[in-house]
Amino acid sequence: MTTNDHVAGPARQRDPIAALTRLLDVLAADPSGGMGVRGLAQRLGVPPSSIQRTLDAAEGSGLVARSPSGAWQLGWEFFRLGALAQSRRPYAEARPFLERLQKETGETAVLTVFDPARGERMFLDSVASDFSIRFVPQLLTWLPAHAGASSHAILAFRPRVDADRMIARGLPPLTPRTPSNASRLDRTLEAVRQRGYAISDDEVNLGAVGIAAPLRIGEDVSSSIGIILPRQRFEAADEGRLSRLVMRAADALAETITGASLAAP
Repeated sequence: MTTNDHVAGPARQRDPIAALTRLLDVLAADPSGGMGVRGLAQRLGVPPSSIQRTLDAAEGSGLVARSPSGAWQLGWEFFRLGALAQSRRPYAEARPFLERLQKETGETAVLTVFDPARGERMFLDSVASDFSIRFVPQLLTWLPAHAGASSHAILAFRPRVDADRMIARGLPPLTPRTPSNASRLDRTLEAVRQRGYAISDDEVNLGAVGIAAPLRIGEDVSSSIGIILPRQRFEAADEGRLSRLVMRAADALAETITGASLAAP
């Protein structure tokens, strides 16, 4: 699931907004273009009657609609809102900085955002390496935030409560090198604060190295910019050069975003 699965099932069912969000998430990801009530209920693990109530409410707002075959699909109001949101999306200025970072390093450049309410992170944009062997992350999918350089570069500079919430929910090991307990995560984040950037090796995907730096937008850090590369192409001597390029890109993008925000009416 790409939704807030760490929240208990019954609590999700009682929250109409959470129920609608999960429903729209499933419909948006469905490759067939439409699903029936029973299929949605099975996918979401809730009674068909609950699904039907959510669908009826969403249909009234135009967020979902019936296809000619009777299956449920996303409605035109959903696409209208999505198009408006996309035209005003945060970090619209990031693409040229990612492209430049990819050219300077030769590796896949990524922009990551963190949602403190979910305790998860998402790759918002990326520019893939030109090498045939490369790591290209899946965009717009919520992922655990306790592992990986792009997460640590954000979490290290956020209020302690964000890490505490993750620790309370549990830190599942994605690989043998994932920081999967409080002490390991604390040591990792302290090292990031000391360096000013994060580096990870095999924490999320075996064979992948990540280097990332925080985007400091005023007093807030809720995003990072970085690179992902295969370990076979990474030498310890490269860390200094690559980290400097990543931090420079993060500083330049943050300055551009801050300037655009101050210039906005």
